[in-house]
Formats: sequence, structure tokens, C-alpha cells
Amino acid sequence: MKPSNARSTAKPVPGSGFWGRLVVERLHRLFVVVILLQLIRCFGDYWWPETYSVLYGVLAVTAICELVFSRAYVVRLALELGSVVILSVLYSPYFLWTGWPDRWNNPSQWSTFYEYHIASLHPFVELAVGAVLFVHLVSWLGRNRSAAIAVIITSIGVMATLDSFFPLELWKNIALIVTSGLGWLVVLHLRQLRNRHPESWEALSERPIELALPAVVVISLLLLSGIIMPRAPALLEDPYTIWSQAQGMTVPAFKGEGGVLSNSFTLTGSGGSASSGYGRDDRTIGGGFNFDYSPVMTVQASRRSYWRGETKAVYSGKGWSDSKTDLLDFVPGTVLNFGMEPGRAAGIKTEKVSQTVTILRKDKISVLFGAGPISKLTELHSDTNTGLRWSPEEWELHLSKPVRVQSYTIESELTMLDRGALRGVKYPTGTGVSIDLARYLQLPQSLPKRVADLAAKVTAGATNAYDKADLLEQYLKNTYPYNNKPDISKQKSADVTDAFLFEIKEGYCDYYSTAFVVMARSLGIPARWVKGYASGFDPAFTESMRFAGSLKDPDGAGTYTVRNADAHSWAEVYFEGYGWIPFEPTAGFYVPQPVPSDALPVLQNEPAAPAAPVNTGTGVGRIGWWVTGIGAASLMFVAAVLLLRKRRGKMAVLWSRLRYAGVTPNQRIVREMERLLRFMKRRGLKREEHETMRETFKSWGDKFSSLRSDFEGILQRFEQARYGRDSGGESEARDFAQEAAKIRKAL
Repeated sequence: MKPSNARSTAKPVPGSGFWGRLVVERLHRLFVVVILLQLIRCFGDYWWPETYSVLYGVLAVTAICELVFSRAYVVRLALELGSVVILSVLYSPYFLWTGWPDRWNNPSQWSTFYEYHIASLHPFVELAVGAVLFVHLVSWLGRNRSAAIAVIITSIGVMATLDSFFPLELWKNIALIVTSGLGWLVVLHLRQLRNRHPESWEALSERPIELALPAVVVISLLLLSGIIMPRAPALLEDPYTIWSQAQGMTVPAFKGEGGVLSNSFTLTGSGGSASSGYGRDDRTIGGGFNFDYSPVMTVQASRRSYWRGETKAVYSGKGWSDSKTDLLDFVPGTVLNFGMEPGRAAGIKTEKVSQTVTILRKDKISVLFGAGPISKLTELHSDTNTGLRWSPEEWELHLSKPVRVQSYTIESELTMLDRGALRGVKYPTGTGVSIDLARYLQLPQSLPKRVADLAAKVTAGATNAYDKADLLEQYLKNTYPYNNKPDISKQKSADVTDAFLFEIKEGYCDYYSTAFVVMARSLGIPARWVKGYASGFDPAFTESMRFAGSLKDPDGAGTYTVRNADAHSWAEVYFEGYGWIPFEPTAGFYVPQPVPSDALPVLQNEPAAPAAPVNTGTGVGRIGWWVTGIGAASLMFVAAVLLLRKRRGKMAVLWSRLRYAGVTPNQRIVREMERLLRFMKRRGLKREEHETMRETFKSWGDKFSSLRSDFEGILQRFEQARYGRDSGGESEARDFAQEAAKIRKAL
């Protein structure tokens, strides 16, 4: 008989201490958190920074709770959900405690309470709760290897799909998912080793460094090679792009605005870049670029505008270069006033725009950006004292040398856009013009004639310079699709404008603005090429729509965040007495301009803009369907896994009936034995030809002492089924299959 205290003196399971349980039972939850972080980082340009602050904090609390507590599920979940509420309150932009309603039956007070204390927590609470539930669900599903592999493959598939169909760079995220997945599988393997071979686990657990070091080294090398390895160009396009191009449709860029050419210099002017950003060298334009959404500066302004940097006047057929103009030197002081040439005529209405620009990057810059012509500089904070150089004709404010600028405050004076008055301005002639316009009408002799012919055809119905410029603007907007990576293999012409209009027929802002200026000049309209930044985005505008219930003026005062992806180029046309008026020919863009309250209405006989080409099946709507499809497929996958786990027993019975239809129980036992022998052979335990079945099983039992009784029991059942006279029942066949499965799992 066993002693009465057998339970109390039983040997503990090896590795059952805190660190053992941490590694084999809970460490995979940390890998789930890492995988989730890679999935949510795809929304970096759509979600607010506050959203990420809440999610990162909640996931940090979740990871700590899941690693520290092995059980106490209710306590863990309570702590994690509590962190959701606390962090959502802390980072909610409009959370302000106003007190409880005075009366419980006052609907208006409860409505106000809801708006201030609950609605302001949207969508932080929903996203954070979803992240916590995702970690718990996937951790529960990933307790066995097949489910873990399914989760890892699904995550990689989702990331690969987003990387293919969206302008996102997710290679490093995919590498981290793969690395986390390998760590997850290592943990599951260690758990299996502990459960099936406690003796081997006990020996290995005494040397944890020798056990963990090979896995850590291999996974670390894989992670480093995946992150630092340069990304090879795609050999094949993704199916969506191939299908869209086959249908003659454009695959749009879905994140951000604008950009500059791929071979342009960065703010430092220190080298080429394949990403969007403000460039200094425009002698050759064309090619393609990738969007870079890192912030460059914030502009706190009294109205929205384009943030103008420099202009170029000399067109070579390949790009733009500067013409020599007079520069005025200034020594930074308290207030500096800048004039402009030519000045505006008396009575022209203007609007003053104040701006405080904060540079977020540490690069040295050579030019200050501002709305329209800068008229006043009141503050300049930089690392080094430097002079300023102002071009009154080109409206450029340069630093004498590149320096690191923290912030500056300026004032601009914008001409109000009075379309009716501009239509009355006559074509500029050689007499009575305030400036020499020759440089703004310059065109290379090599310009193909068909460019001028197209400009004349597009503007045939207009009788004044403004309407002709407006028709050119609308024609370019509505005829040529925007693409940050146009197919330059179609280019045959040496002139970039000619190639854009007649061969490539797609492109980004540099193509549009260059074509506009060249076509306008071919009509005798003075124009120049301008570059800087588009407006950027003001988070307060979105917040006013979500929380205040009213629309904020999209062109009003705000603090605009400007990114590298907002780097942009546009055009300006000269009107005597008014100066330079901006035009925006790039598809999907518009330049904010002040309009006088008493401006003349649009004339009934105003030339109609060409109708935009009908585009069915492209755009954000189609991407919405892709996202919806991916989400629906993921939900169906999770539902199928849960259903299979819940119905696993019934599914196994159904499969057994289909598999063994028409076979007696004894025949099933013989088949199971043959299957077990094949399994043992794959494990290196081959049965010799001269051995009897009993001799083979005895040798296996001697080798695996913990399985000796199992080998003896299964051998007896087999001999009874194989050589006995009685036909066994279903229970005997089922018991034999379970014992054989037990042996396979143990080995």
C-alpha cells in the first residue's frame, strides 16, 4: 500500500517555480503584445498621438500583469481595464470634470454630462479595450502550436497585404512579427518538453543559459538581418495594382499630400533622397518618391495658407534654376520690415496673416517659410547669429548661411482674390509694366511645338489672362491623375513638360506646376515656379467636428503640423497692379486664398472647366472595401477557430466515422498499430526484421522507462485484436487509439 503522505512528499514538477512558469506558461503573452504593437503602428498617420499614448500605456500595464500573475484572472483583467479608464481620462483632449447633474431626472444635464465626461473618451476607450481583449483572446488561442502558427501567419499576411496595397514601409514590422513568432514557438516547445519529458526538462532547467543562449542568438541574428537588410525592388506588382492598371485606372496614394522629386536634396542639402521633402536642387525634375510623414514644423497662423519658400524662373527643359535678382541684406533686430517689387496698386485689398513657425527638425535650413510675401519679421531664435537676405522680387527670405533655427515669428500680407477684377487686367506689354517680365516669359528653343498648341487649344474660349490661366489649371487638374511614382519608362521626349503632357500622362506636383508655367508662358502670360509646403493639417479641425458638433473654418486660424509629405510646388501668375497670384494645377490640391466680402460673383458666361474624367472603382472607397474584407476574413477565422475548439469532440467523432466506415474494430486496431510503427520509425526507433513484436516493444519499454506500462498495455490489446477469436467492440478500438496517441505525444 502507498503511504498516506504520498501526495505531500511527491516530487514537484521541474521548472514549476516562478521563473519556470514565467517562461513556459506566460512569456508567449509578451510576444502577443509585440505582434499587436506592430499591427497598430500601421495607423500612425491616421490616429492622434494621444491615441498611441493610451494604447502604449495600456499594453505596458497588460504585459506586466500577464507576466507577473499566473492566475487571478479577474484581478489581472480588473487592473488592465482600470488602466484603460485612467489613461483615457489623462490623455482625453477635452476631458473636464463639471460635476454630477443636480437632478437625476434632468435629461439636459445628463446629456451635458455625457458630452463632457463620456463622449470625450471616444475612441480611446474602445481601442484600448479592444487591444486588451485581443491580447487575452490570442494568448488563449496560442496555447497550442497549430493555433500559434495560424495567428503568426495571419499577422504576417495582414502586414504583407497592407505593405503591398498601401504606401507603407512595413518591412521592419514584419521582421519583428516573425521574430516574436519564433520566440513564441520556442516557448511552446519548452512547455511541451516539460510536460512530456520531465526528466529531460529537469536536466535542462539546471542549465538555463545553455538552454536559452542558442535560441536567443539565432532569433537575434534573424531580427538584425531583417531590419538592416536593404529592401530589394519588387519583382512582381501586387494583384490589386496589376488589376487596376489593366483596367486603365490609377492606384492613388492614400496618405498625405504633395512631395518633391526623388533626387532632390533634403533640408540640409547634404545628399540625395528617395523620400518626399523640401529640395534645394531643381535642375532636374522627374522620377518618383516615397512619402515621408515625419513632421518638419508647426505653423501657428491667423489663417491657413501655403508656406512659400523659393521661386525659380529659368526653365531648361529638364528642370528649374534661379535667375539673378537683387538681394537686400538685413541684420536681425527687434522688427524687420520687407518691401516687395513691384508694389501693389492703390486700393488693392489685402489681408495680414501672422505666423509663428516652430522648426521640429534639427537640420540646418537656408530659407524661412511663410504665407505669400513676408512683410515683417519680429522674432528669430537660432543657434547661431546670422544675417538675412531678402529678395523683394522673388519674395524669398534667406539666411546668410544655413543654421539651426528653433522658431520665428513673421507677418505676411496676402492679396485678396477678386476674380472679377482680375479678369479686367489687360495682358502685360512692354510699356507700363512695373518690372521686367522677360525672365518670366522665357522658354527654351527646344520646347516641342505641340505644348504651345495644346495650351492654345485648351484656352481657346477665354479672352483674358485670368480665364486662360484658370482653364489651364482646371485642365491639368482634371486630365492627369496624381501618382508619386509615375511610369517614366514611357518618356521619350527630352523635355519634361512635353513628356508629362503626351507620354507619361501622370505625375505629382512638380510635373503639374512645371507644365502650367510652361503652357502659360507659351500664351504670353508671365508665370513662375514656386516651391515650399502645402498647408499641413490642423488636429483641432477634426476635433471640432467630433466633439464640439460644429465645423471649424477649414481655412481659419489654427496650428498646422507640416510634414515632409507636405513638400509641394505650385505656380504664380503676374497681374499688373496686383502682383503675383498663386494657381494650383495639381490634382487633389487647392491653395487657400483670402476673398473680399464684396467680390463680384462668378459671371454666368465664365468659361466652364473641363469635366473631370469619370473614374469608377478607384479611390478610398475601394481601399475601404479591402480593409473591410481583411477585417471580415480575420473575424471569420477567429470564429472558425473558436467553433472548432468548442466542437472538437463532435468533429473528431464525425471524422472517425467517415474514416473507418466499413472497417471492424479489430481492423481499426491493426491500422492504428501500423500507424504507430511508422511514427516510431520516423523517430529513429526502427523495428528489426528478426525481432518479434513483443521483443521490439520490450526494447522500447527498457529505453523509455516512463512509458513501459503503456507499451505493454498497447501490445496486449494489439495481440488480442490480431490473434484473438472474439471481435472487439468500439470501446476497445477507441481505447487503443487513445493509448497510441498518448505514446506519440510523449515522444
